[in-house]
Amino acid sequence: MRDTGLPRLTMGTVRRSALGVALSVLIGFSSLSGQEWKEFRTARQIGGLETLSVEILYGAGRLSVSPAEEGLLYDVRMRYDSERFAPLRSWTAEEGAGNLTVSLRSEGAEDEAVKVDLDDRDIELDLDDLRRLDDEAGRLTVRLGSSIPTDLRVAVGAAEGTLALGGLALVGLEVETGASQTHLTFDQKNSVRMEDMRLRVGAAEFRAENLGNANFESFRFDGGVGDVTLDFSGEWRESGTARVKMGLGALRLQFPSDLAVRIERRSFLSAFDAEGFTRVGDGYQTANWETAEVRLELELDAIFGAISVERLSE
Repeated sequence: MRDTGLPRLTMGTVRRSALGVALSVLIGFSSLSGQEWKEFRTARQIGGLETLSVEILYGAGRLSVSPAEEGLLYDVRMRYDSERFAPLRSWTAEEGAGNLTVSLRSEGAEDEAVKVDLDDRDIELDLDDLRRLDDEAGRLTVRLGSSIPTDLRVAVGAAEGTLALGGLALVGLEVETGASQTHLTFDQKNSVRMEDMRLRVGAAEFRAENLGNANFESFRFDGGVGDVTLDFSGEWRESGTARVKMGLGALRLQFPSDLAVRIERRSFLSAFDAEGFTRVGDGYQTANWETAEVRLELELDAIFGAISVERLSE
């Protein structure tokens, strides 16, 4: 992930004054009758930018990220518990580079704070928030413009996340989750070459689909404990490299039948099923590895758990 130059941000420490920055369209708060919930929206039209950096930091609730309507740079909508949290949105633009940060600040006591810190690779959350994922849970919806090259960083704690990123122009992507259920998909092609894609998952259920459409140069996945599926289907235009590291749990790797793949396995006490692959030297590779123009070279490091490898039919 490229250095975006953004300051270190933490949910409990970002100042309220950040809300006053920029000239975006700001739709104020509207109380829901008889509830403690409020709603917040902020949006901005595209204009004069060459690049965009986005950070989304969300502790608990339901998170959705997807493309915006034509003409919009971003459209952020949040439903939050006003007795515990306050929405934070920071926007700056300089010399054609825009920087957007969306997060929540805890309004409660320090022991109830939710902190998500990308730079320190640290995620802390109040586990009581796990019980809030019901019909009355908070929600954060972020829609991003698809015409501006974007570096996207997402960190969530105890959340249900849906990241539908197909059709965007992502030059970099970093996703971190805590105790969460997350579905990431590229149902359409990423319109630019992605330099670096990094996924870091804690105790979670995580599924990523159509990763071939992400058009990444370098991919890295770090998993802790959970049930993980990485599906590399999609339209492969250029070769890429990947490194997958898994701690404890079930890992499924899925590849399209026509993609040339080589897996360098570095695992300890883990079951490994590589149907459709042949052992060659220190790795496993598909029959078309030597002749293919587009290839995926994957380094696999797993300690405990089960690993399955599947070739998907067209």
